[in-house]
Amino acid sequence: MGFFSEKRKQIIFGVTVFLLFHIFNYPWPFYPGPLHYIPPGKNSTEIGGCLDTYKWCAHTVKVPFPIYVICFVFFFGISFPFTGSPSATLYSQILGPRKQGFMQGIHSFGGSIAQFVAPILSTYLFQISGYQYVMVIQICTLSIALILMAIFYQRLVPLEIKHVEDKQENTYTDGVTRM
Repeated sequence: MGFFSEKRKQIIFGVTVFLLFHIFNYPWPFYPGPLHYIPPGKNSTEIGGCLDTYKWCAHTVKVPFPIYVICFVFFFGISFPFTGSPSATLYSQILGPRKQGFMQGIHSFGGSIAQFVAPILSTYLFQISGYQYVMVIQICTLSIALILMAIFYQRLVPLEIKHVEDKQENTYTDGVTRM
């Protein structure tokens, strides 16, 4: 199987590219800084900056704009197609040729809950500590995903059903008999 037809490799590649995005956009100490505060009570054409209520802006560096734009366009543009569709397809293949409605619903429910809870938690964390710890949590989450993909790589395969020969009885070790 080639790289582009192997769903597991596509997912690993996509998660790795997501991880690269977060590594490049982490507020490394060698990036210029600190972040600028927005002048209070003035209309300005200046784009960006921190509110004066965010004390963490005084010691947080800013990611250079060209690095952010290039990473956002290319890394996100590459990683989303390599993770979204292949993961749903692989999940469907792992479930196999049976009714998948409930399990696909659980899969969608998990994704929906994550899209609901993650912004609330990351916004709270951002308000109290800046984007550095948000990035750390996302880097850790992506790293755990890569580790789990490596651990379960051999098990993430489409379900294969062994067909019984013409109406022969076949008893499995768990006591189930198929006709």
